Amino acid sequence: MIANLHQAATNVIYGVREQKGTKPSTYRQRVVADRIVMLVLLMFAIVVGVFTA
Repeated sequence: MIANLHQAATNVIYGVREQKGTKPSTYRQRVVADRIVMLVLLMFAIVVGVFTA
């Protein structure tokens, strides 16, 4: 009871908003992120190959 009152008072005093939960990523977002990571890794491999050759 006291903890709930304290939390409510803290939210009012400091103007703290409750954070919304994160939404799970969609399949399309995961595919795009995966492609970006693979492109970065490919570029890194090319650059390392050029410098070490």
